[in-house]
Amino acid sequence: MSTRQLRLSDAEQIGTRLKSFLGKKINIVMHDSTTLFGILKEVTEVEFTLANMRLKKIRYQISNISEIYIDTPS
Repeated sequence: MSTRQLRLSDAEQIGTRLKSFLGKKINIVMHDSTTLFGILKEVTEVEFTLANMRLKKIRYQISNISEIYIDTPS
């Protein structure tokens, strides 16, 4: 089974499409070059909640996102 990688680096696209990834595993690159990986749990207008691999929920600001990418089945 092959996968396709979807990458978004435009701030406007990230803001509009982030909610469509709720409940999925997602990779997020922040402006300070840190990388986050986890399950997207909640998205509001200004922040999102990500559950890391230890299932700890952490909130981050959407304005700090540089890029998101997600693997999808092709």
